[in-house]
Amino acid sequence: MKKFILFFSLAALLWSGELTWSHDYNQTLSLSKKEKKPILMIYFATWCPECNYMEEVVFKDPKLQEYIRTHFLPLSLDISKDPLPPKFTYKGVPTFFVISPDNKEIGKFEGSAAAIEFIEKLKRIR
Repeated sequence: MKKFILFFSLAALLWSGELTWSHDYNQTLSLSKKEKKPILMIYFATWCPECNYMEEVVFKDPKLQEYIRTHFLPLSLDISKDPLPPKFTYKGVPTFFVISPDNKEIGKFEGSAAAIEFIEKLKRIR
């Protein structure tokens, strides 16, 4: 019984680790269609303080990780390496897009936010 509990405790700990962000728009869109799950796409820059705050602090929050993992396919595109798909526009970074499995923009917001505020923004869009 102890081994059983230890196994599931370790499995839960490993599964609840950091989010894995895709970096390929087309691949993520294909997966979105297959799983019928929207995409959460961040368009960011490595030189952007707000982007770094989101990565180093906000996206480390376990509740936010769980919310994103449950409701979205996370996609991260770097402004210096990854072109934004032409149908999407942005004014600054970070910009967050929620994209439907049929490749339509459901919602968008810019700037950083605390984890709980970020979850609330995502809930309003969904």
